[in-house]
Amino acid sequence: MTHHDYDLIIAGGGMVGASLACALLHENLRIALIESVPRKADAQPSYDDRGLALSMSSRRILQKLELWLQVAPNATAIRRIHVSDRGHFGCVRLRAEDLQVDALGHVVIARDLGQALLQKLSQAGMVDVICPAQVGDISVAHDAVTVTTSGEARAGKLSGRLLVIADGADSNLRRQLGIETFVKDYQQTAIVTNVTLGRPHTNTAYERFTETGPIAVLPLNAQRGVLVYTVPTAAAETYLHLEQSAFLDLLWQRFGRRLGRFSDMGALKIYPLRLVLSRQQVLSRIVLLGNSAHTIHPNGAQGFNLCLRDVAALAEHLLLASHRDADIGAPEVLAGYLASRQPDQQRVTQFSDRLTKLFYNQQCSKVMLRNTAMLITDLIPYLKRELIRQALGISGRQPAMVSGSWD
Repeated sequence: MTHHDYDLIIAGGGMVGASLACALLHENLRIALIESVPRKADAQPSYDDRGLALSMSSRRILQKLELWLQVAPNATAIRRIHVSDRGHFGCVRLRAEDLQVDALGHVVIARDLGQALLQKLSQAGMVDVICPAQVGDISVAHDAVTVTTSGEARAGKLSGRLLVIADGADSNLRRQLGIETFVKDYQQTAIVTNVTLGRPHTNTAYERFTETGPIAVLPLNAQRGVLVYTVPTAAAETYLHLEQSAFLDLLWQRFGRRLGRFSDMGALKIYPLRLVLSRQQVLSRIVLLGNSAHTIHPNGAQGFNLCLRDVAALAEHLLLASHRDADIGAPEVLAGYLASRQPDQQRVTQFSDRLTKLFYNQQCSKVMLRNTAMLITDLIPYLKRELIRQALGISGRQPAMVSGSWD
């Protein structure tokens, strides 16, 4: 049998790559986690001050990874979701008690979750965190994948049974492998910041659609909120150059008076919004994971939650193979993983994309259609429950960590 330096090489040490490593910690697998950006660098995109809305599926996964206890003290529960269309009659109100659950989700700061992941990895003997280092060339043989690395942490060649690529939406490694992508530029940019709210948020997450783009406010501790304002990309610079008071006044006018006036705004960050779907997620001894596999619009806050369910499913398939002393990089293992995830990926991707078509359009027919749909959903308990189940990430076939069958 060929000797491998590692069983698994993970290229990309952001939250997706680190979560996969944590899911496999207690198994007899040798893992290399390679990250190009130093952990304490401001440029580390996974561990910044963004607010993440974690669904019930994500909370269950983090509980199984023994991470939730570290994350929970700084997490804010979402017990109600309020969706509305500015100037129109449509409204959807979702409540945790409608599905007899304690919360519809939790808001955490990405930096807090990142620190919990890194702390857990630092205690692991079977995971080599190689940072900062870059993955260069990739070569695949029938029983191994070999990568070259460069950087301060390590330079040379590493071999393994499986390579997982988790280096983000603009994946250089995906490009290097010649994997084509489907890209849809929404011509929209998300402006993200934290604000102090004029009134208590009562653990309610708001999404309000306006003629210039939707505004989402997610609850945080200390009467603060994560604010996401989606604007046309062509006009994004205009918003960024506004004085803080003028920007907050504009938000107040667009959002309405439910939360009072916003104040004490944090730093602004911008994220151009695109749909990026890899034409292939699985190759010989290679899996694309996270945003390198699929990047979706943030409406509905489903992107990271979908990625975390992929992590849970891949870990499940790798562990099943490992427990049988089988090759974790074998084609049947990777094909089984992909088949298990495609229905959920397609459902979430289509839902997110349809929302952009329906809600970011001021045609009279679209306005009437979406407001009627919202009103019907709000009035019919079955439709409301199904929408909540989708938001929770528990509808359809899900990984064992989500369904509760993981031991």
